Amino acid sequence: MNRFYVRMKPLFLPALLLAAALLLAGPAAAAPAALNPPEPEALPAGAVVRALELTPAAVRLDGAFDAAQILVTAELADGTRIDATRLVRLAVDSRIAAISAGGLVNASGNGRTELEASLGGRTARAALEVVNHDPAAKVDFLRDVNPVLNQLGCSSGPCHGSKDGKGGFKLSLRGYDPEFDVRSLVDDHAGRRVNLASPDDSLMLLKATGAVPHEGGPRTAYDDKYYRILRAWVAGGAKLDLAAPRVTAIEVTPRDPVLQRVGSRQQMRIIATYADGRRRDVTAEGFIESGNQDVAVIERGGLVRTLRRGEAPLLARFEGAYAATTVTVMGDRAGFEWREPEKWNRIDEFTAAKWRRLKILPSELSSDADFLRRVHLDLTGLPPSAEEVRAFLADQRPTREKRDAVIDRLIGSPDYVDHWANKWADLLQVNRKFLGEDGARQFREWIRAEVAGNTPYDEFTRKILTASGSNRENPAASYYKILRTPTETMENTTHLFLATRFNCNKCHDHPFERWTQDQYYDLAAYFARVDLKRDPQSGARTIAGTAVEGAKPLYEVVFDRAEGEIRHDRTGKETPPAFPYPAKFAPPAGDQPTRRDQLAAWMTSPDNRYFALGYVNRVWGYLTGVGLIEPIDDIRAGNPPSNPELLAWLTEEFIRGGFDVRKLQALVCKSRTYQLSLATNRWNSDDNINYSHALARRLPAEVLLDSVFKATGAIPEFPGVKPGTRAAQLPDSAIDVQSGFLASLGRPPRESACECERTSDLGLGSVMALLSGPTVSSAIGDRKNALAALVAQMPDDRRLVDEVFLRTLGRHATEKEAATALESWRAIDSEHRGLSEKLGARERWWAPISAEKERLRAEAVAAARAKVEARLIAVAPQAAENERKREERIAAAEKALADHEALIPGRRAAFEESLAECRTGTVWHPLVINTVNVTNGGRLQRLEDNSYLAVGPVNGLQDYTFNAESLHGKVTALILEVLPHESLPRFGPGLARDGNFVLSEFFTRWNDKGGDREFKDAEFRAARADFTQANYDVANAINLKADAGRDGWAVGGRPGEPHWARFAFPAPVGDEKGARFQIFLQQRFRDTYMIGRFRLWYTTSEEALEHGVPADVAEALAVPAAERNTVQVTAIAAFQRENDATLRKLGQALVTARQPVAEDPELVRLKTELTAAEKPVPVDPVLAQLRADAELSTGQAADRRLTGVQDLAWALVNTPAFLFNR
Repeated sequence: MNRFYVRMKPLFLPALLLAAALLLAGPAAAAPAALNPPEPEALPAGAVVRALELTPAAVRLDGAFDAAQILVTAELADGTRIDATRLVRLAVDSRIAAISAGGLVNASGNGRTELEASLGGRTARAALEVVNHDPAAKVDFLRDVNPVLNQLGCSSGPCHGSKDGKGGFKLSLRGYDPEFDVRSLVDDHAGRRVNLASPDDSLMLLKATGAVPHEGGPRTAYDDKYYRILRAWVAGGAKLDLAAPRVTAIEVTPRDPVLQRVGSRQQMRIIATYADGRRRDVTAEGFIESGNQDVAVIERGGLVRTLRRGEAPLLARFEGAYAATTVTVMGDRAGFEWREPEKWNRIDEFTAAKWRRLKILPSELSSDADFLRRVHLDLTGLPPSAEEVRAFLADQRPTREKRDAVIDRLIGSPDYVDHWANKWADLLQVNRKFLGEDGARQFREWIRAEVAGNTPYDEFTRKILTASGSNRENPAASYYKILRTPTETMENTTHLFLATRFNCNKCHDHPFERWTQDQYYDLAAYFARVDLKRDPQSGARTIAGTAVEGAKPLYEVVFDRAEGEIRHDRTGKETPPAFPYPAKFAPPAGDQPTRRDQLAAWMTSPDNRYFALGYVNRVWGYLTGVGLIEPIDDIRAGNPPSNPELLAWLTEEFIRGGFDVRKLQALVCKSRTYQLSLATNRWNSDDNINYSHALARRLPAEVLLDSVFKATGAIPEFPGVKPGTRAAQLPDSAIDVQSGFLASLGRPPRESACECERTSDLGLGSVMALLSGPTVSSAIGDRKNALAALVAQMPDDRRLVDEVFLRTLGRHATEKEAATALESWRAIDSEHRGLSEKLGARERWWAPISAEKERLRAEAVAAARAKVEARLIAVAPQAAENERKREERIAAAEKALADHEALIPGRRAAFEESLAECRTGTVWHPLVINTVNVTNGGRLQRLEDNSYLAVGPVNGLQDYTFNAESLHGKVTALILEVLPHESLPRFGPGLARDGNFVLSEFFTRWNDKGGDREFKDAEFRAARADFTQANYDVANAINLKADAGRDGWAVGGRPGEPHWARFAFPAPVGDEKGARFQIFLQQRFRDTYMIGRFRLWYTTSEEALEHGVPADVAEALAVPAAERNTVQVTAIAAFQRENDATLRKLGQALVTARQPVAEDPELVRLKTELTAAEKPVPVDPVLAQLRADAELSTGQAADRRLTGVQDLAWALVNTPAFLFNR
């Protein structure tokens, strides 16, 4: 039990229990709106329609398949405007057009007429013209068919647009590759999907209508508009016109609609603009998605249905074009009266404008104490000291003036530098796993120096992106030591510095954004020539590899090659570099700027729309708790800013200020918006995105730990760094206190640049780390900390209580809080006396019971010992006879083995003759294993013959992973040898009791040694083994079904023997220098069914699956026997012994003979009884607890005031007021 928990008194114990409940539950959040069936639409009660308005005012449909969405807006007598599209009566000449109840107009025939809408005695009209209505007219794939395939869901991710397609039929995701799609439709499946001679018999139409079985069910009806479009395309020859105008942009209307009532609906329209200038209504074929489905959901046809008050971003998409808007639901604001708040800078003007529009009243200004703690934690990661709190509260200057002075003092202070350097160390992945301890420390020191020097953000970024040379001399080059492939570097760079996520468009065009697969490889090409080589200063020092990467030199030199390209995954062609969007930038200096120089100039340009904006949003999110775009590193069309005007202005100011981060931070902190109170009012209690009140934010792990040490005055001690180093100063994410406090509280592991790595949840583990963890307990209980010094220096108990409150919560204690604390202190002596009395009574009760138990124990021990001694005498003759027979068996086994050993040299010539067929066969070479990893705590030991033996504990299923390399030539196959060993059950080669194993999957990845560093998944054309158990053929080990765990390669029935399996590639892998491999032995069958000993080989032979010999043996066999050197003779001799089955069996027989004689079962049983009798009498558990409590209480009572202070500090540290920035 935590020592401080024992001392909790009435005020603080209930507070702690409440705190724990709050922490476990997490911050309160609005419950998701239930998607109940919508209520029928109707005008508001008592509403009177003043006028109707039709949008568009004139409709022109071009062609038989053209359509347009009508929007009818009703203006009511009170000035309110509502969408009445589904409430009005719509009429049109049916010979020219048809109109649905939802307002979708479809062409019926050529001509001119009017659309008419009527409601509440009001009528509105719009001109309608239909031209070129010819059902037999040519249908274009790009303009007409592709949108239909999208709308029917055929090319969606869950259907044929998935990575591997569906049912043997694949389309490009959302039609981004029309050439591929037309080939799939017209050429694949023997052309059955498209029947040019009889269009209605085309499989694509039969399945779409359900005429033949279709997993996706019917998608359209016969003679439906979409059916007619698809049929017309087939009838027209199923052609693709790549010159047809494509969509260049779309717009979604109405822009930023504001709906007054929860539950109301709003019809949206999507208008596409094509490359030839034509504009077309594509609402029916377009898609609209809600970014906040708690507020609004989207129904078919672009209809928005609202669920509760709030804002929901909407993303419209059509044929690779995107447009965004935001719907605002006001809800009931009856009684709201706007009061203009005071404004301290332009930030307050922008936030106030948004509040007024949404009818939100901001909270009052935060108290001085709350502001001081907030700004200290945000800017320095530390709470203010008690002295700073007292001085600030006593400062009589105007509020704004004295607060500005604090902000100016904190920005640029040493604590500020450490705090913000730590943020960048997270984002830049300062991690010894990638850099080693020295490299991580040097990179962290470089970052700190840049922050301390207030390097402009654009210059800081350029230094990183263009860094060259050794990361020992130029630590910024560590960026490329961490990110080692062009695609990985590109994905990380765009995410980190542009806050965009390009990883989503690697395999296909981005599903929710404008980014294309082509742009992915275009941008990655800027890093294609980056390379690394060993820095000689590394010496023999390396960084231990991972399961994915082999060992790397401690320091590496980053340089740009003169050539090198990246290949497009889809086309297989080399991709030249190109920027994904234009931005004006000054050409980089130098005669021959590298691609990275060009990229850095473009990326850091003031004209780059994402660069400055992304970091401004990140800083805003750090300081307020929620970004203007959230998540703060996810800028995209479907995730618009909550206050675009504010974000735009802040970005302009940041650029105008020369990318000065400190100016930006001061601007934010000096706004009245930043300094608002956490307390809410009726009009802003549901607002979490418009900054009308402060948001409570759980302190990050490092800030929390540093705050504990500052509040208590204890000295932090982390392993490997000097005492007093704060958590924010740690050079590496691997350093933590022994209890793992930082990891438990969500410190990021620094394995990516994603902000999502850092967590702020408070699960059970986090709560226990706080409430009862040793880290906080040790800091508070340290008798050399500042709390102990305060007790000695401050005789006034009331002042002492107040000082603890100032140090922990940054405010004075209230009279009630102080009185409760002092009452708790006074109760310490009486509680100690009561505990001592309980202990004495329990000791007296226990004494006779304990004596009787000891007497009975002594009697039992004597009786058990006598039985053991008697049995030893009784079995002595038989034990001696058994040992004699064992010695005879050992002698016989040793003689048999020696006799056979003597025959081996004489049989060598015959053995060599038996290998004659292998001299031109497959030659094996040992794979060079660089790193080994075993899951679930297992361990593999390397033996002298390059085999690996499982020696670690078997804790469930275990996979073996290797980073390995071949030393020459293109590899045609890999060979896995499984070998017996005397330590294994039945000599192995498996760990199961019967010596068996099941290899679920043999999977590998590879890359060229001298070329592309990206690993590729390998396939195997065939596998062959010397023996396979029935139903466990070696082919099962390459069927990519490891997770099923039901099959694989096994050798049951032949234990204690060596076996092999060879896995041949469809084509040689690697280059003339060899290949690098990541090899995965996946073993998912059952606990213990793992390989116990094995060895890995490779071959470059064209006869990869044929019988062969190791390379050293083949080399020796090629030399006449009389001319062989010692090494060659030894190689053949060793190979002969390995393949001598009799020798192996005789050796195993000797191991078996040497097994100790089994002890007499009855003697074993009697010894067990003696051991049990000798166990000490257990102490009464109640007495044991009382003794422990009394020992603790004695120390506490000896220094009542210190105990009281420690209890109080512990209680306060574990309350939300301490754990959250408020």
